[in-house]
Amino acid sequence: MSSPRSPDQRIDYTVVRRYFRAAGSNTAATASYMAHEQNLPKNSVRYRLRKEIETIADWLEAVPRAGRVLDLGCGAGTWTKIFADRYDSVVGIEQSSSMVAAARTLLAPFPSATIVEGDVREDLPAGPFDLIFLGGLCMYLNDPDAVAILRSLKDRLASGASIVLRETTVPQGKLTPRGDYQAVYRNVSLYQDLFREAGFPTSEFRRNYAYTSMEVAVELVETRRKYLRFLPAQSPFLGAFTWYSLRAIAPLTFWLLPRVLSRLQVKWPRLQNHFFRLRSPESS
Repeated sequence: MSSPRSPDQRIDYTVVRRYFRAAGSNTAATASYMAHEQNLPKNSVRYRLRKEIETIADWLEAVPRAGRVLDLGCGAGTWTKIFADRYDSVVGIEQSSSMVAAARTLLAPFPSATIVEGDVREDLPAGPFDLIFLGGLCMYLNDPDAVAILRSLKDRLASGASIVLRETTVPQGKLTPRGDYQAVYRNVSLYQDLFREAGFPTSEFRRNYAYTSMEVAVELVETRRKYLRFLPAQSPFLGAFTWYSLRAIAPLTFWLLPRVLSRLQVKWPRLQNHFFRLRSPESS
């Protein structure tokens, strides 16, 4: 799918748009959570989402029920629906037409939720918002654009409000895949540098172990494809078998193993994910 390139090279937004456009509306939900290429079942998405909500439950509870929420890069609307269940007004912005169609279908029962097809670099709605959520957006933006958007969002925060980001990361440095899938995987320190440049001198972060659980399955599928080539590369059955086998011993595979490897500074799985919370300096 991709190969690494040097960290000073920039991603091509045309390639990013083409990738998500090709995902198609029939796989929009799994593509939004990057489970489609390894044939992982929808249960993997539901599991990850439930654990992610638990990870930032207190951050979400700090937002007033009457609050106004902006979901940037909302994908198929998975998190937009969570916000619509909790808060009085939600706006989701997404560039991929297939994702927009899926999100509008999902959010149809929620009249307080609006899905807008647009470019987050140009189509930001006026604030103020009580919560602004970026679910894997900055990883598809080059540094100058990420800083510019965060600066614009800072001016759209209500008093005491926050920006929450969920971004795929690496333990050290920066990794920028190229080919038909392009992204920027930064480490936590590089994200904090971007936040400071955008006017957020302090930030909170939490490791997203729910992402790691899915990434363990992804890495095992890729290993099977590499070494067991007599098996079909594309197989929903094998994808589901891998996922449910790992879930059967989740205390070991999804909890203990990642934490032990992290403590030993073993970089596996290769990719991590973190939640960040930014608040304007006057409310920090």
